[in-house]
Amino acid sequence: MSRKKTKVDALEGDAAAHDRLSALPDDLLHKVMSFLRAWEVARTCVLSHRWCNLWASAPCVDLRVCCKHHHRPLPLCLTRFANHFLLLREVSAPLHTLRLLSTADLNGTPTLPYSPMYDEDGEDYCSTDVEMWIRAAINRGARFIQLSQHPRQDDLSDLESVPLISRHLKHLHLSGTMLYDRTLRQLCSQCPSLEILELKECHLDGPQISSASLISLTMVDCRIRRHLSVAAPNLVSLRCVNPYHHAPSFENMGSLATATITLKDSFLHDKFEDRYIEPDPEVFECDSGSDRESDNDDSDADSNLSEEFYGDEVLGGQNVIRSLSNATSLELIADVGELILNREMEMCPIFSNLKVLTLGEWCMADDFHPLVLFLQHAPNLERLFLKLKVDHEEMEDGIKPEGRSFVCKNLATVKIKCPKDDERVHVLAHFFVDNGIAMEKISVYHRPTHQTCKSLALRWG
Repeated sequence: MSRKKTKVDALEGDAAAHDRLSALPDDLLHKVMSFLRAWEVARTCVLSHRWCNLWASAPCVDLRVCCKHHHRPLPLCLTRFANHFLLLREVSAPLHTLRLLSTADLNGTPTLPYSPMYDEDGEDYCSTDVEMWIRAAINRGARFIQLSQHPRQDDLSDLESVPLISRHLKHLHLSGTMLYDRTLRQLCSQCPSLEILELKECHLDGPQISSASLISLTMVDCRIRRHLSVAAPNLVSLRCVNPYHHAPSFENMGSLATATITLKDSFLHDKFEDRYIEPDPEVFECDSGSDRESDNDDSDADSNLSEEFYGDEVLGGQNVIRSLSNATSLELIADVGELILNREMEMCPIFSNLKVLTLGEWCMADDFHPLVLFLQHAPNLERLFLKLKVDHEEMEDGIKPEGRSFVCKNLATVKIKCPKDDERVHVLAHFFVDNGIAMEKISVYHRPTHQTCKSLALRWG
C-alpha cells in the first residue's frame, strides 16, 4: 500500500470519527432538516453515504420561497423539483408537515417594494401546482399544513378545488385564503382530527364553523362576508382579532379556558372599505405562524371612527360575552365607545372560573361601568390588567365611580398601562382602595416611563 493512499485513508477515518452529526439517529437528523427548505434538505444527500437517502423520509417539507437570503438559491425549476421531491419520497415514510406559499403575482403590481432579500428567480410555480402539492400532502397523511400568502400577491388563494378530507390533519394554518361554505363544511365534517385552526387575513363566506374536535381557533384580520356562527364544544383557546364586516358569534363553548377578543367598530360594517396599510418591512421573513399582536400597539386612529361613519349599525357579535363565561383567562380589547362589547355586557353572566382579566379602553365608558360590571361578576378574579390608550389631558368632572362596589377577595394584582399624566389613574386607584384592594397591589406603567405604586400612595395614602 502506497504512503499516499495510507494518508488519504487516515484522513477519511479521522473525518468519519469526528462526524458526530451523522451518528445521530434518523429522528434527530429529521428534526434538524425541519429547519431547512426542501431544496436545502435535498442537497444533504452529497454529505456522505449516511445522508444519501435520508431526505426521502424527511417528515417536514418546506417549500416557502421568499424568506431571507439564507434560504436561497432556489432550484432552477422549482415546480419540477417540488414534484420530484414529493413523488420520489419513500412510500412508507410519513409526511407530517407541509409549508408553502401561494403564487406570486409577477405580472401585476407588487404588494411590497423591491427588496434585496427577494427576487423572483426560480419561482415558476402556479396555483395549480400549490393545489397539487396540498393534495399530495393530504394523501400522505399530513398532520400540519401551512399555506401562507405570498408577499407579492394581492389575490387570495382559493381551496375550492382541493378536497380537504383527511382523518390525519390536526393543524391547519392559512393566510390570504378564500374560504367558501364548501371548504368550511369540509373542515368541520371531513377532518375529524382537526384540533388547531389558524386563519390570518382570510375571507370567510359561510354561515358556520362547527367542529367537535377543534381545541384552538385563531382568526386574525379576517374578512367575514356574512353572519358566521362558531360552535366548538371542546374549544379551549380562542383568538379573534380585528374581524372585518361582521363579528362572529359564538355558541356551545363550555370547554373554553382562554380567549382574546379584539374589536374595532369601524371595521364591522357591510360598507367598510379597506384602508391603505403601510408595508411591513419584516414580511420577507416568512410567516412563522405566530400572529400575536404587539403589546406596543397604541394607535388611536380608529377610536372614534365607528360613531363618525356608522352610528350604531355594527354587525355581528351576538352572545360574545355569554359564550366566554367558563373561561379562566380573558382579554377583551376595544376602543372607547365600542358597541358590541358594551351591548353584550347588558346580559353579563357570572364568570365563576375567571382568574385573569385584561380589558381595553372600552371598559372606561360611563363612569367605568363595564369595568365595574365585570368586577361584580368575577368573584374569583386574581389578576387584572387595564390597557388604556386614550390621552386624557383633563379629568371629566362626571367620572365618579366611588359609589360603586365589588368584592374580589382573591384579587392580588392590578396593572394599569396608560399614557403619561392620565388623570384617570388616580381615580382608579382610589376606586380600588375603597373596595379593599391594597395600594401595594396596584402598579401603573406609563409610556415610556414607569410609575410605581409609591407615587400613588403619596397621593392617596
